[in-house]
Amino acid sequence: MKRVLICVDRDGTVAYDKKHRPKYHLGRQRNWKSKIKFVENALEGLRILRKKLPAAKIYLISNQPGVAIKEFPLLTEKKAHEVFKYIIKKLEKRGVSVDGYEVCPRASREYVKKHPQYTFHKKLVGNFSCFKPRPGMIRSILKKEKLKKNQTKIYVIGDRVSDVKTAHKIGGFGILVPFVYQPEEKLKVKKLKSKKKHVARDFLNAARFIIKREK
Repeated sequence: MKRVLICVDRDGTVAYDKKHRPKYHLGRQRNWKSKIKFVENALEGLRILRKKLPAAKIYLISNQPGVAIKEFPLLTEKKAHEVFKYIIKKLEKRGVSVDGYEVCPRASREYVKKHPQYTFHKKLVGNFSCFKPRPGMIRSILKKEKLKKNQTKIYVIGDRVSDVKTAHKIGGFGILVPFVYQPEEKLKVKKLKSKKKHVARDFLNAARFIIKREK
């Protein structure tokens, strides 16, 4: 039987500040710990995934281009990892366990073009394999867990079309959990030609969809 790997986007899917858009570069603030908020049904969704699919591996994944932005001197690569570890500890206190995380502390050239308001560290800008929708982070997880791609069912849950595309680029199934501040992402996903996609009502619906598909 094939193994199951579930990769979950972090900001805007599991953690976000209701007063901000999801990509608020968590870690650039001195009081970043106080800004961590969880989506309640995301926590419940993660709990039932663990309960109903106990053999599945669950990882959080996240692009963190803020590390490449000069205006955010506090958000270093070290801080990006610190934020992730702190979030995972907070999840554990809420009864949610994940197997690990992957972070891409880089920025793609496309991201830079879309954000002319920032200046970037040139060495951290490029076509890096880890930056979603490229599937480098998932490849890293497969290697870490000693899983073979052709023997693993891969799911990616996220709030952007880039998350769904990441799944498709590695032969997986992409699930969009729409975020309130970006309804346009739903239309982008619907236009994708691949049939290996699903637009969920919320994270809990996404979790139940995976469980039903695997059962």
